Amino acid sequence: MGEGHMRIRRGTREDLRYLPKILMEAYQGMEEYGEKDIESARKYIEELYEEDPECFFVAENDGEIVGFIFCNRFWYSKFEHGKVGAIHEIVVVPAHRHEGIGKMLIEKAMEELNSSKIELWVGEKNESAIKFYEKLGFKRKEKAGRWIRMLKVVR
Repeated sequence: MGEGHMRIRRGTREDLRYLPKILMEAYQGMEEYGEKDIESARKYIEELYEEDPECFFVAENDGEIVGFIFCNRFWYSKFEHGKVGAIHEIVVVPAHRHEGIGKMLIEKAMEELNSSKIELWVGEKNESAIKFYEKLGFKRKEKAGRWIRMLKVVR
């Protein structure tokens, strides 16, 4: 656990090519919430990046990407009737879960989002993710299809 040197840094366009594989791996066993194949994963990641390139961070362990987060500082939430900070995707590779990487990524994103409200959506059956977000102060809100909206109000 936690061997090697872990750091969070701002992501670059070059990093994007490593992410589809990581995304596919991360959603094993939760396929209904992931992308159907590597090609759609690549497209999805490209779109997330284009939304707000400055709000993309990667976790590196000894130079290897083991997690990433995409957020958006300009998201309009129809539930909050205004602009919120949004977290659109956070992934930690299975071999590096439970090492605090997800928490570090969320904290970095929240710093960058610099918003009083942070919104994210999570698959309704993704219990471990829901518990993780709750621990970080997110509360369950509306359900839309298979997704649950979660919100953190930053005092």
